[in-house]
Amino acid sequence: MRRSLCLLAMLVWLLPSLVSAHIVNEQNLYDDLQYSKATSQIVYLSGLGVIPYDHHGSTLFSPQEKLTREELAYWAGTFGKLQESGAARTEVTAAALAKGLVPSLDGNATYADVNQAYFAGKLAVQDAGRELTREQFALFVFEHRKDEAEGKSLYDRGGFLAGPTGKVDKVSVREEKDAEGKAAKVYSLTVSGAVYDVSAHPRVLQAAVDPAEWEGRAIQEAWLMNVAGKPQPQLQLIQFEQSANASAQPKKATSADHEHEHAGHEAAASSDESGSSLAPLVIVIVLLVLVGGFLFTRKRK
Repeated sequence: MRRSLCLLAMLVWLLPSLVSAHIVNEQNLYDDLQYSKATSQIVYLSGLGVIPYDHHGSTLFSPQEKLTREELAYWAGTFGKLQESGAARTEVTAAALAKGLVPSLDGNATYADVNQAYFAGKLAVQDAGRELTREQFALFVFEHRKDEAEGKSLYDRGGFLAGPTGKVDKVSVREEKDAEGKAAKVYSLTVSGAVYDVSAHPRVLQAAVDPAEWEGRAIQEAWLMNVAGKPQPQLQLIQFEQSANASAQPKKATSADHEHEHAGHEAAASSDESGSSLAPLVIVIVLLVLVGGFLFTRKRK
């Protein structure tokens, strides 16, 4: 009995400390991206931090809803790092308002507001006073992502460096301990003889979330970011060339899908990150039941 209890205690101690990279693609970033014609653009801009992902908020992007000025302030303020990581949403929006990224926090955002928030008002925009949806925001900003405002593109202002392109010759994985002492899996890709680590929360386009499936695939575009405590920049956004395997791609929305969009939203499942965080707890509970049943059976014998 003592040996069984010791084994159980070790498992309970080890399981919560195992952390894997949370890789995000078109199918698991939000539960309703199949209803948008800007699916890849939304994932791409999420990778650049233009659209911040609230890990504790809704799992829906709601592409057809109007973008509010409050949301725009939060997005642009987060992208511009106006507050420390983990700051309250109200602190970020207040900082964005004070910096002049938005004219106010009331009402819906316009194209002129987005132009000001992300491009310092330097773009020549038609219908600048027209309100836009969250989907239209993604299409607009993606279209102008390379345009320079005050000498800098979105990549420059986000602190991104151009990454490797070409065939992924090898995918490797190793374990490292993070700042809290937890073991974490770190994936790395070998491209043209150089090795690049993948960040903890990368965005991936046109590929599965399992890095083992990337070997042999060709990278069309990639962007690196500096991570505190890491000696080299890490891959944060990877866009692979179109694969002949269509299963890796999200399905296109049909008219029937749009008719049932709201019903699908209500039935949406929890985010992948939430599921990942609950997995160790579920495993521990199962182990407790198994060991308890074993001990009970042994006692009766």
